[in-house]
Amino acid sequence: MSKYPKSETFDGCFIFFGDVRFDSRLQNILRSLSKKYSRLLLLQISEQDETFEFERCQVRSFAISSKVRGTVKFLKFYRLLLPEVFKVRAKFFCAEDVFSLPLAYQAARRRKARLYYDSRELFFALAQLAKKRIKQRFWAGVEAHCIRRAKVFTSGTRDADALVARYRIKRPEVIFNYPRYHAYRRSRTLHQRLQLPDDTVILLYQGIITEGRGIWKLLNMLTWLENHFVAVFIGDGDKLTDLRQAIAAQNYQQRAFAIGRVPHAELLRLTASADIGFALIEPLSESYNLALPNKLFEYVMAGVPVVASDLPAMKDVIEAYRVGTVVSAHEEEKRIAECVLGLYENLEKYRSYCRKAREVFNWEAQEEQLLRFFS
Repeated sequence: MSKYPKSETFDGCFIFFGDVRFDSRLQNILRSLSKKYSRLLLLQISEQDETFEFERCQVRSFAISSKVRGTVKFLKFYRLLLPEVFKVRAKFFCAEDVFSLPLAYQAARRRKARLYYDSRELFFALAQLAKKRIKQRFWAGVEAHCIRRAKVFTSGTRDADALVARYRIKRPEVIFNYPRYHAYRRSRTLHQRLQLPDDTVILLYQGIITEGRGIWKLLNMLTWLENHFVAVFIGDGDKLTDLRQAIAAQNYQQRAFAIGRVPHAELLRLTASADIGFALIEPLSESYNLALPNKLFEYVMAGVPVVASDLPAMKDVIEAYRVGTVVSAHEEEKRIAECVLGLYENLEKYRSYCRKAREVFNWEAQEEQLLRFFS
C-alpha cells in the first residue's frame, strides 16, 4: 500500500531517474520555478525511502539500491513510481530524462496536462549504450514516440539542432548547464581533506566515473608529471571500483584519490581548491561528441582553468573565453601532461579569464528564459 495520499494537486510534477541532491541542473530548475509556482512535486529514486522539501518543492524518494543496475533497475523504477505518478493531479508533468519520459507522458495524457521534457543529453545516442544496440534502439523509440507531444528543452545549441534533424520537431529551448553565480575564492578544502602539502597541484575530474570521460588518461598522465601533481576524482559510476583498483595497482595511493560522489551543495567548495579541471570526453557517441557538460562551467565558476577535449561545443567555449586549453580526444598522456605544465605556468592569467567568464556562464543569466518557457 502506498505511503502517500490517494490524490493530490500540484502546479507541476517532475520525474527523475536520479537524486536531485546530486544533480545541479535539476536543483537550479526547481529553485527558479519555485519563484513562480508554490506547489511543485518531484518523484525520484535514491538509496532510501524518504520525503523532504527542496526550496518549495516536495520531494518523494523511492529506494533503489545503488547495487541494482541495468534492466532490473529500470523495471523497479517503473514498478515503484507508476502507481504514484497516476495519483498526482498537476498542470504539467516534466520528465528529467528519457527514462522518466514514459511515466510523464502517460500521466500528462491521463490528466490532460502539459508535458515538458528535459533532453539534457542526446538520449538516442548514448555512449554507455553504444555497444548495446537493442537497448539503444528501444530508448530511441521511446523518445520518438513521446517527444512530439512535449515542450522540449535541452542543454546545448548543437543538441537542439540534432533533435530537430532527427525528429522534425519545433526547435527545443536551450537552457545551458550553468551553475548559480558565486564568486568562489581559492580554498584549501581538498588539501585539508586529503592531508596534502600546501604546494600540491590538484588536477581534478568531477562527474560520472565511467568510460569515455578521460579518467584513465588523467590517471596515467601522472607518470609524466612530478610527484607534487596529484589527481582527484569526485563522482560515482560503474568504473569507480576499477579506478580505485588501478590506483592501488600503480601504487598511486599518495598521488590519486577517488573520493566518490558528494552532494552538490558541497561540490563547488571542493572544486575551488583544485588547480586545473579536466573534461577529456571521448567521442564514443553523438551525445558525447556534442557534449557541453556542467563540469566545464562549474570549473569556470570556481575559478579553475580547464583541460578539455577539442570537441566542438567545448572547444567553442574554451577558445572564445580563454578559460583553458583543448587537446585531441585521442591525445597521448605525455602530450596532455605537457599541456598541463603550460597551463600551470600561466595559471593566474587563466584564473582571471575564468573570473570574467563566470559573469556570463551563470544560471541567473538565463533564469527568466526558463520561467517564460514554463509559463
